[in-house]
Amino acid sequence: MKKPFSLFIATAVISGALCQNALAASSTPIPETNLSGISVLPDYTITYADGTVQNIPENGIILYINGSIYATDIIIENDRTLVPLRFISETLGAQVGWDDATRKVTITDGGNKIELVIGDNRPTLNGKVIQIDAAPKIYHDFTYVPLRFIAESLNCKVDWFDGNPGYNGAGVVSQQPHYPIGMRQVIISRYPADANIISQSEAINTLKQQLMIAYESRFGVKFSPLDAMPNSDDEKETYRYTISHLSSILYENDRFYNIHFVWVFMVDKYTGSIFLYYP
Repeated sequence: MKKPFSLFIATAVISGALCQNALAASSTPIPETNLSGISVLPDYTITYADGTVQNIPENGIILYINGSIYATDIIIENDRTLVPLRFISETLGAQVGWDDATRKVTITDGGNKIELVIGDNRPTLNGKVIQIDAAPKIYHDFTYVPLRFIAESLNCKVDWFDGNPGYNGAGVVSQQPHYPIGMRQVIISRYPADANIISQSEAINTLKQQLMIAYESRFGVKFSPLDAMPNSDDEKETYRYTISHLSSILYENDRFYNIHFVWVFMVDKYTGSIFLYYP
């Protein structure tokens, strides 16, 4: 990790005030992520809005679950990714039990029951044996299992990001799902089937409206669209033109549309909240 960064909710790059927008009404409300006001610093720590500090693992792999960031150990062993079973299961709402005598873990997830024994690569899902490519193991007093097992047993979507966002002078090259942090990531997501998301055009229009408000606050003039690119480097006119022509998503992941305006703004697909990635 080479640069510190922060994610702020309701912050404008042009020193105006952005507001939080709850656009996506859902039968099942989706909670906000924990990204509001976090900072990741060069000393390899994550500081959350409430002041809690966590050390980033030495291997620099960050875990995201439903858009929230967590500093927890992830193991790469024999080209397989192993992740903490209890932490991920409970974060997704499952219940986890442990039998010390048999070293067996039992996960209850809705109508599903998953059972596994440490050292045995044949866990069961509702009584049916599942063959996995690495046996569950204990690491720092926590049970670790292959990432693929999490996806299969908890019905999750899983993405792996190798840490290379693929940026060049023309914008982003790689469309591989990732968050705007220049390091490796494991991204796990599972949202309710009835959860609605806002469209890309709604996200862009929402951000444009808030940038117009910020523009008026910053420069003290009413915003009006500008069709032609200004011939000078005048900040006010450049911002005015860029806001007027904001029209595309830079890239997206499971939770956010990422839109470039000077820096990267993140629009939550489920809540409509707007964050600024501020390197």
